[in-house]
Amino acid sequence: MERRQDRREQMDELAAAIRECRRCPLWKDARHAVPGEGNIDAQLLFVGEAPGQREDLTGRPFVGRAGALLEELLAGIGLSRGDVFIANIVKHRPPGNRDPRESEVAACTPYLERQIRLIGPAIIATLGRHSSRYILSKVPVDFERITDIRGRIYAAEVFGRAVRIIPTVHPAAALYNPRYRAMLEEDFRTIEEEIRRLPDTAATPHSQG
Repeated sequence: MERRQDRREQMDELAAAIRECRRCPLWKDARHAVPGEGNIDAQLLFVGEAPGQREDLTGRPFVGRAGALLEELLAGIGLSRGDVFIANIVKHRPPGNRDPRESEVAACTPYLERQIRLIGPAIIATLGRHSSRYILSKVPVDFERITDIRGRIYAAEVFGRAVRIIPTVHPAAALYNPRYRAMLEEDFRTIEEEIRRLPDTAATPHSQG
């Protein structure tokens, strides 16, 4: 297995490549790329859709109101941002926060795939319809609405690693819809239960040499 330092260096190099990426036109209207951030030994990976306005300004994922809610939910299950890794399927903000186009997702997701391989999470929590559709295409699972599939756990092999996929609604949607907030809270309890089921050795999945 790769040493932690090697993986850290590869993640840093990947983030630098994302910041210079010109694979699709999204960079033209963005202030900053948002590669993602967190613990490279994380057993829990969150995958969102795309950066919003606050994320575009700071270059960090989930730092607006949706990010505050995400941190609150993490605290509720005894975790912090430093315990997990947070990424998006698209690394530059789409103009006007529109949905990412298929061509943009196709251009950008090789970066996410590389992040998943480097981190090696045991659990992937997908936030919203677009990230859920992409990750669950590896199972495969087809659906129309995120509410059709949230509340379930999908076991799959994703990029060579056995993972548990837990799709849920996007925190931004939960800010304005109490029903979605309740769904998020329920799904985070599911995440907590899955973390507790991980073997003790899962806390250090990579060689620390």
